[in-house]
Amino acid sequence: MDRYGVSVLKKIVIFLLMICSLYADSISDIKAKIIENIAKTFTHKKVIKIYNQDPYFNDIFNANPNFKRVYTYRDADIILTKDSSMFKNLPGNDKLPFIISTKYKDYKNNKDIDIGAFFWQKGRPNLILNAKIIQENYIKIPKEYNKFLE
Repeated sequence: MDRYGVSVLKKIVIFLLMICSLYADSISDIKAKIIENIAKTFTHKKVIKIYNQDPYFNDIFNANPNFKRVYTYRDADIILTKDSSMFKNLPGNDKLPFIISTKYKDYKNNKDIDIGAFFWQKGRPNLILNAKIIQENYIKIPKEYNKFLE
C-alpha cells in the first residue's frame, strides 16, 4: 500500500474508533440517567450510594458524579444485582436498601424483595417497577413512571 493509502486507512480507523467511543459513552450515560432518576425518586438524596454486583453497570460511576460506590449492602441506598436471592435470608435486624435487579428472570423470581428491574434486552433499556413494594414503602412516584408499574 502506498503512502496515501496508509494515511486514508489511518483516518478511517480513527474515525471508526471515535464513533465506537461515542456510542459506548451514550450507553453509559443512558444507564446512569435512568438509575439516577429511579434512585432519586426512592431515596430523595443528591448523592446516591450504590452497592453494585453486576459488572455491566460498573461504568455508571464514571458517568455520574452523584453516584458513590459502596462495598457493602449495609452502606447502600440502592443495590444493583443480578442475583437478588442472596439478600432474602439475612438477619432480621438488617434493613435492606432498595434492590434493583439487573436481570428480568431474577426480578420475576424475587419480586418479594426487588423494588424493580432495570435490564437491557434487544439493545434497549427496560424498566419495571414493583407496585407492591412501592406501596409498602409509601413511595410517591412521578406519574410518568406509572407505565412501568407491575
